[in-house]
Amino acid sequence: MTDLKPTGKLDFYLERMASRGIGPARILAGTGLQADQRTEGGLQPHPPQYRRIILNMLELTRNPWLGIALGEEFKISHLGILGYAVLSASTLKDSRELYDRYRALNEHIFSTTNYIKHGRWFSEIQDVYRLGEVMRFAVEEFVSQTMQLASTLTNRPFPILELHLTYPQPADVTPYIRRFNCPVYFNQARNIVVFDINRLQDPISLSNPEVFKLCSRQCEMLAASRRDTSRLSEQIRNHLVSHPGTFPTLEEMAEHLHIGARTLRRRLVEEDQSYQRILDDTRKELAIQYLQHTRLTPKEIGYMLGYSSVSNFRRAFKAWTNQTLSDVRLTHA
Repeated sequence: MTDLKPTGKLDFYLERMASRGIGPARILAGTGLQADQRTEGGLQPHPPQYRRIILNMLELTRNPWLGIALGEEFKISHLGILGYAVLSASTLKDSRELYDRYRALNEHIFSTTNYIKHGRWFSEIQDVYRLGEVMRFAVEEFVSQTMQLASTLTNRPFPILELHLTYPQPADVTPYIRRFNCPVYFNQARNIVVFDINRLQDPISLSNPEVFKLCSRQCEMLAASRRDTSRLSEQIRNHLVSHPGTFPTLEEMAEHLHIGARTLRRRLVEEDQSYQRILDDTRKELAIQYLQHTRLTPKEIGYMLGYSSVSNFRRAFKAWTNQTLSDVRLTHA
């Protein structure tokens, strides 16, 4: 266990592109990021920057199926200590539950919800960051990576039973047939992957109860350390972005963070922040994402951002950006 730190998503992308002879400067072009910034606390790009990075990779590799390829190239070792933990669990079910518990140790560009219904195992992919034109890449990478990791853990195939996808059918579906080999339904209301529930009982080939306990404790220690050292304002922002449509009061957020409301206010003041400013900044960023990368109406966007009337939303957006909703949407178009 020489490297316990998970590989960040940006570092993973740069590593895989380097293996293809493409340098970091070309991958980061147009993002405002510099390769040497990665040493400063583990740089985490914002959603618009990730969108640009993915578009750069697709253009530079000229591979429209890059997401599938990168999913296959993802290794257990990229998960750091969490990888050692899931590798030593008893069954795939135990591995999945542990991974879900400490999912925050690894960087993600969307959220997933797993649930069992009518004897079937569903995983819904939610585009909380409004990836727009690169959502197909993200879904393909996730499904391909899930198959790769599960197969590595159990040393047996991990089939996909069905794929329900929100985007249109590509002109060539051969890569889907080759990699996923299951019924695929395009232009659906939600992105849902149906897994074989029986695979949850598959034993992990390198199961070791003692190592599992040790690694689980280390995962908890790492998660606690990150919670203690990360800025409170960033924790709040991440929660708001990961739960679109939900904007809790300061008291509700304090309860979620397991601290008192007065403590929350004081710690934000120490960070030169306020809860209202974080709410406004997050709403502004989400509003811009929705306007630029969705066809949602201003009324629908306003509702998702917690506004009871579209006129209130328009006024707030004008105050944030000094632009109208139409200006931002037309400029991007």
